[in-house]
Formats: sequence, structure tokens, C-alpha cells
Amino acid sequence: MRATCGIFLICFLASLQLATCHIYSLRVTNDARRVIDLGAFGLGKGGVMQLEIKSLTVSDPVAEKSNKNIGFTLDWVKTALTARHEKNYAKGEGARRGRCFIDDSQVQPNEPPPDWRKVYPLEDKLAQSSPVVQSYEKHTITTPGMYALFFYNCKKLDSNATEQQTVPVSFEVTVTLYNIDAKGNISYLSYGKTILPEMYACFTVLFLSCLGGWIFMCVNYSQDVIRIHHVMTSLLILKILSLFCYSMKELWVQHGGQVTAWNYLYHTFLMLKGIMLFAVILLIGTGWSLFHQYLSERDKRTLAAIIPLQIMINVSIAVIQETSEGSPTWAFWRDSLLLFDVICCCVILLPIILSIKQLSETQVLDGKEEATLNRLRSFRTFYALVVSFIYFTRIVVPFIETALPYEVTWIAEFLSEVAALVFYIFAGVRFGPKPPKEKTVEPKEMKQLIDN
Repeated sequence: MRATCGIFLICFLASLQLATCHIYSLRVTNDARRVIDLGAFGLGKGGVMQLEIKSLTVSDPVAEKSNKNIGFTLDWVKTALTARHEKNYAKGEGARRGRCFIDDSQVQPNEPPPDWRKVYPLEDKLAQSSPVVQSYEKHTITTPGMYALFFYNCKKLDSNATEQQTVPVSFEVTVTLYNIDAKGNISYLSYGKTILPEMYACFTVLFLSCLGGWIFMCVNYSQDVIRIHHVMTSLLILKILSLFCYSMKELWVQHGGQVTAWNYLYHTFLMLKGIMLFAVILLIGTGWSLFHQYLSERDKRTLAAIIPLQIMINVSIAVIQETSEGSPTWAFWRDSLLLFDVICCCVILLPIILSIKQLSETQVLDGKEEATLNRLRSFRTFYALVVSFIYFTRIVVPFIETALPYEVTWIAEFLSEVAALVFYIFAGVRFGPKPPKEKTVEPKEMKQLIDN
């Protein structure tokens, strides 16, 4: 397992050398997609987009000289989700009907602002010479909003044809996007994410306060501290380090727009934190050191399977997040990896369910109502908490993020960190070091809990 971890860590750090920010380049080779979505970015009034085409060629010499539309377009969209819907329509039904992206009314907003689209046509330049090399002047935004950059290829597109032909293209493009505040300062963060450095700094302080409270609890009840509490301390430290590095990463991106050493540190701590989080959930779910001192063979096998898979998933997600959306496999790998992440989360829940079942059966055999009832309460509550946390952070938050207006896209990350804060606090209070409570158990209460 250590060898596997080392290999994926090396691949992870190597892949980040190709990562992109809001000054980014994309290279496409022999790509037949009709529409390529290069990503959405929130631009306020006075925001700037600059496009530099370093090379553009069309594989078919005849199509290359035709007057069919080809180029780039910067479109005002309501949300990032809208941009993805437009791309999917243009690649699917729109292409089947032979409709060129920039001429199709189906991909236009219902009530667009007057300057909602900026087109960079290249068909005339291709007819004159190939490859096309073109550097455009800066385009200043007058209508604030979410803007999506698309590449469109309408070569050999025919509305009368029953079967459309494709024409592969190759190009390399560099895109620069930034906002300018009232003081004239440049920010390379999307308009709705300019507060992220300060927000994550605040969450770092909040989790530091939690660490202080956790250490105070461990010192006060030092005689009740067990091994799982040391693992939980490590998890909290890794969470704080990942938050701090993310805050610094976004701060440097905001002012420089490109990858820095903070990216490497952040993704390293993020990966370690993810592994430790799932390990803590699994260990608490099995009752390790809480109720017994050793992991069963089944639990060891689960842990051995989950940890390397989590490393692969976290590394891959990090690489995908740092890669331009125009990459041919970007959306596929993003969705697939998130799906596998949810599956892993569900597998982690299995030991908790088995522990609840085992405790219910133990009560019947040994009659220790008080101890069993307390354990059942803890595991049922923990199960509900883990399910809620996984569902909210893995499914709800990503959907919210794509559906938010351009000026409040920070809300999704805020909600995710609030959910993490609640999860950490609840788990710490529920399973932290504390002396056992004296409680009289009513037989009716025990029967109702087990029946549930």
C-alpha cells in the first residue's frame, strides 16, 4: 500500500505542472467536436478578456478554405450550468440539425443584454493562410455577469444533410481573464470568488479554535484519551493546513493568475486530509479503540481497499479541477470520479451499519441495556450525520455551485465548509474523551431503538 501511495503522490505532483489558472493555455489536436467549452468566469464591469491564438489548422484542405464559420465566442450566460447546457445542445441536437453554434437561437438567452456576445471569427484568416496565428486586443466588459468562452467549428455543417460530416481541427490558445476593482487593482479570481482568500482564512481560524477546544478536552480527560482520539487530532491538523494553503493559493492566484507552490502544498494536504477523514469514519464506524482494540479482518480489507482508491480519486479530482474544461475528457472524468467518490462513501457506511446490527444482537445476548443503548445512540446518530455530510458535500454543493449567479458563486464553498465544521464539531463532541455518564435505561426505550 505504501508503494501505491508513493506512486500516486509522485504522479499527482508531476501532473500539477500542467495545471492551469485564470491565465491558461489549451492545446487541442485533431479534435472533431463542434463546440468546445473553455470554461465560465464571472466578470464585473470593467473586467477584461484577452485571447491569443498561437496556432489553428483544419485537417481538411477543402473545408479549410470554405467560408463556413469557425472561431471563438465569449457569451454572457446566466450561470455556469447554462453554459454546459448550451454546449451539450450544440454538440447534440444542434449539430444533428446542421445548425452553427453562433447562428442557433436555441443557445441564446431569452433577454440578452445588448453586448452579450463577442465573436472572434477565423474563417477569413484560414482562407488566407494556415496555420492561423492571431493576437486580439483586450476586450473590456460593459455588462457584468457570467461569461463562457466557446470554440465553434461549423465546417462541413449542412442543415439539409441527413448525416453530418466532421472536420477535425488543431489549435493552441492562451486565455487571460481578470477583474479590476474600484481602486484599479487586478484580480484573476472570478468575480463571485474574490472573497475566497479572506473566507478561507476565517475558516482556518475557526478550525484552529476547534483544535484548541479539542486539545483542552483531551487534557482535561487525559485518562479517557484513546488511540482514535490521536487519529482525530491528526485529521484536524491536516484540515487546518489544507484550509490555510487554499487561502494562500487563492490569494496568489488573485494577484498573479498562475500556479504557485501553494497549489502543490494545498493538493498534498487535501489528499492526506481526505485519506485521514475516510480512515476516521471507518475506524469510528467499526468501534476501533472505542469498544474494542483490534480491527477485524473484514475491516482491514475494507480499509486496505478504500485508502488506495481514495488516493487515486483525490489525486485525479485535483488534476481535473486544475485542467481547462476544454480538454476532451474533462467532463467525463469529473463526473466519473465524483461518482466513484460517492460509491466509496457508501462503502465506508457499511461498517457502521454492521456495528449497529451487532450491537442490537449483543444486547439480546448479554442484557447490558445501558452500555448497548449508549452505543446504539452513538452509532445511529453518527450514521445519520455521515450520510447527510456525504450527500450534501458530494451532490448538493456541486449542483448549487453551477446554478449560482456570477456574483455569489462563493456561497457553494461557504456551505461546504460550514457542513465540514458542523461534522467535525459533532463527531468531536460525540466521540471525544469524556467519562461515562450514569443513566437509567427504560426497557421501552431500548426496545424502540433496537426495533428501529
